[in-house]
Amino acid sequence: MKEYFDSNTSKLAGLEQVNNYFWNIPMHHLDLDLFKYQIEFTMELLKKKKSLNKVNKRIADIPRHWQLKVFKKGIQLSRLTANEYRDMMKIMVFVVDDLQIEDLSEVYVKWNEMYLLSRSEKFKESDLENFQKAINNWGDLFIKLFQKISNSHLKFPKLHSWIYHIVDTIREYGAINGYTTETYESLHKTYVKILYRLSNKKEVEKQIIENVNKKQ
Repeated sequence: MKEYFDSNTSKLAGLEQVNNYFWNIPMHHLDLDLFKYQIEFTMELLKKKKSLNKVNKRIADIPRHWQLKVFKKGIQLSRLTANEYRDMMKIMVFVVDDLQIEDLSEVYVKWNEMYLLSRSEKFKESDLENFQKAINNWGDLFIKLFQKISNSHLKFPKLHSWIYHIVDTIREYGAINGYTTETYESLHKTYVKILYRLSNKKEVEKQIIENVNKKQ
């Protein structure tokens, strides 16, 4: 994917033919809210630039793939699930390419570079330095593009924490996946909330355990 982007030949690549590396990465939840902000602000920017219909058409035209959610009606933010936001991560770098909006495709390239580094299970000091550089590169573009669009001018805690504190937190506590509460919240949803709703509300614990055993 990066080779096509760097050589400015992305028009020659179809999502159906190209093996997209990001499609095979299991995404964690820590920074999903930040990506949610990025998508929302991108939609607002596209509205201002009168490019939203073009982007929605591009999304709807993406061919079916068994590892990818197909958004035939374009982006409908109010209906996106967590898994669908992860699918959006995989395609947006292509969807916003060549829209004549400065730095928009680049902010998604920088996001993906940063996200890949965040997936590491172990970090050497040199890895953390590279990770901080990737965070700063993404953060600078994110702020440049979206500060005026945000009602709070991007003054929200998760962005501040991610840019200024996540690397120090990794130094103290270890890799991200080892301590984030979002992981356990996801497991709680998958193995408790959803299964509770599927039960008949009688002997709930027994039904949940039986359903979990069926999943394994």
